[in-house]
Amino acid sequence: MEPSKMLKLLGLTVLVYIGTVLYLHFGRDEGWGSALLIGLIVTPFSVAMMKFRDWYMERAARAGRRWRESRG
Repeated sequence: MEPSKMLKLLGLTVLVYIGTVLYLHFGRDEGWGSALLIGLIVTPFSVAMMKFRDWYMERAARAGRRWRESRG
């Protein structure tokens, strides 16, 4: 059974949030409070950018296939 798109998105969101918070706390010497707050702000933007990249690359691949087909 393959996980649904919502489950994949939820997992991606959680991983981005945890990674951001841990990086800010241990890598940048931020306190836990500020790391958690910045993580809440950064996570939706990061996930949206990843989804946009996936959409854009899929669109470019389709355009490339259409172009190659039109050339013969």
